[in-house]
Amino acid sequence: MKKKILISILLDEYRIAVMEDGVLVEFYIERPDLVKRVGNIYKGKILSINPELNAAFVDIGVERSAFLPLSREREDILEGEEVSEEQLEVRKLSKDDEILVQVTKEGIGTKGARLTQYCSLPGRYLVLMTGTKHIGVSRKIVNLREKYRLKKIVKEIQPPNFGVIVRTVAQGVEMGELKRDIEILLKMWRRLERIAGNKTAPVLLYKETDFITAFVRDNLAPDTDSIIMDSKKAYKQVLNYVKKFAPNYHSRIKLHDSPIPLFDVYKVNDWLKKSFRRKIKLSSGGYIVIEETEALVAVDVNSGSFKGRGDAEVMSLTTNLEAAKEVARQVRLRDKGGVIVIDFIDMQEASNKRKVMNTLKKELKKDKSKTRIYGMSKLGLVQFTRKRSRLSLTQILFDYCPVCEGTGHIPSIQDIVSRLEQHLLSLPRGKHIRVRAKDYIISYLKTAEWIKLRKIMRMNRIRVEFESDANVNYGELILTNLETGKEYKIGSS
Repeated sequence: MKKKILISILLDEYRIAVMEDGVLVEFYIERPDLVKRVGNIYKGKILSINPELNAAFVDIGVERSAFLPLSREREDILEGEEVSEEQLEVRKLSKDDEILVQVTKEGIGTKGARLTQYCSLPGRYLVLMTGTKHIGVSRKIVNLREKYRLKKIVKEIQPPNFGVIVRTVAQGVEMGELKRDIEILLKMWRRLERIAGNKTAPVLLYKETDFITAFVRDNLAPDTDSIIMDSKKAYKQVLNYVKKFAPNYHSRIKLHDSPIPLFDVYKVNDWLKKSFRRKIKLSSGGYIVIEETEALVAVDVNSGSFKGRGDAEVMSLTTNLEAAKEVARQVRLRDKGGVIVIDFIDMQEASNKRKVMNTLKKELKKDKSKTRIYGMSKLGLVQFTRKRSRLSLTQILFDYCPVCEGTGHIPSIQDIVSRLEQHLLSLPRGKHIRVRAKDYIISYLKTAEWIKLRKIMRMNRIRVEFESDANVNYGELILTNLETGKEYKIGSS
């Protein structure tokens, strides 16, 4: 697999595309107006404790109080390595306590940020964790011999009363480099503790490093073929970081200096346009339909105009295998969290069902976010969950539509005409009104519906003027009583 990371620097925005074998699989946007707090460490003050939720609300100095679960459950925000409850310190908290907390999930809508009291500091190869003595290795390191080697090294260099997680990029790294990494992180934590001791809550103690450097740090791995940037300033910044902390990779950092925009060369915008459609076509002729609600993401798999030959079972298996790969790519790309439900095409053979499930599991392993699959039901439904820590790409790239209010639909012309007829038939005789709408609706009223409307006007002895108005919403009519000036809308909710 050839993996390329493309970084485009605009005046007030960074855009990052991750390509695998020429296919867009991840896309990130960082803007000054998008405040990123995940990874930040604060000294916060507990405002209240809710026994029913088993959680506390904490003032960390931002606009909304943050949510702190009081269970001992902990997942590392970088590597997805679980730390079990038994391995975490028990910390009893009370109202007005001042504590160190770390943001694990951005606040969304009216919800404040989510916190953990078990803080961690990321290095190049290791993550230093507080409140536990756990040693973990990234799930993406699958070689058992390498896992054992790395755990053995960490046991020798692990600071007392700290946990350590070995990151994916530590594969093949010798003890000296790992020890140097842990010493840097330990110094950072001691300094952070000293600052916290001299500050009154709420206060920010540690801010995650700049977006570009942090992204390179977290994604520069053996499977990364190249990182290409279109900014000389960012290129020098990243190159200096890599030469210092990962010198073996410096040849993979490249500058794009062509007059053709970087994203145009790799067709990133074309991939984005195709990927955010509701209906995604598959190469076999089948397709998936993605529907998003507040509670979950539902995916329907359809055979469509299947191009292959053979029985229905073969058709179902082929389409489902393609759909499993595409769904895994779509949730990564759109950065969807929560519950995802896939309605696969029915299959009879148990071996074919296993093939589809194994393909989905394999593709989801490429995802940095933690996922958990709950198996396939008798109806062919597969449920899995995905952890997300920031705004989804859909929320960043698209604005809320005030016309359809998120439904994706506007009133049909037939419904608008019927409601207009009801209104006209209810008017007292002799009234004079003006109807304003977009040109396509006015044209329809004056042609296909004109005979019917003229009959109503004669029956009720009313006068109606029609006026095209580009400022009126799609699927909407605005009726004005020309005697009183009063307006009435048809088509809006």
